[in-house]
Amino acid sequence: MIADMKLLPVVLVAVALSIIVADAALDAQGGQNETPYVATRLIWRWRGIMNQTLEDSRAFASEPVADLMEDFVFPGAVRAVQDKLNEEQLKKADAVVERFALTVVKLATRREDGSRIVEEESVQAAGKATCPVYPFCPE
Repeated sequence: MIADMKLLPVVLVAVALSIIVADAALDAQGGQNETPYVATRLIWRWRGIMNQTLEDSRAFASEPVADLMEDFVFPGAVRAVQDKLNEEQLKKADAVVERFALTVVKLATRREDGSRIVEEESVQAAGKATCPVYPFCPE
């Protein structure tokens, strides 16, 4: 036990040095890899467009189906950030996302009350109908 107590200051110094080195490494990067953060913001932007489209159309998508819709926009968000799309190009991408969401709604099962239930097949078919289109699908 006494030997362990003597090692405590050494361990604390080693941990402190590790933190300092890691912090210095992050500072040296200078935010060079902002891609995940910017891509995440685009996904949120496009999720908002898809959700608004579903809401306006009285369409409902379960969480797993909404995740499939998000899978459509995810590669486009990464590509858009990597290719450094400007705001005008992003607005064109916004229009593609809206067109995709409208196609999902069109292909969704219509209920007697006029609402729609989005199913996995609707999302897959909408993706095929929308592609190929930059930046979401291979061209």
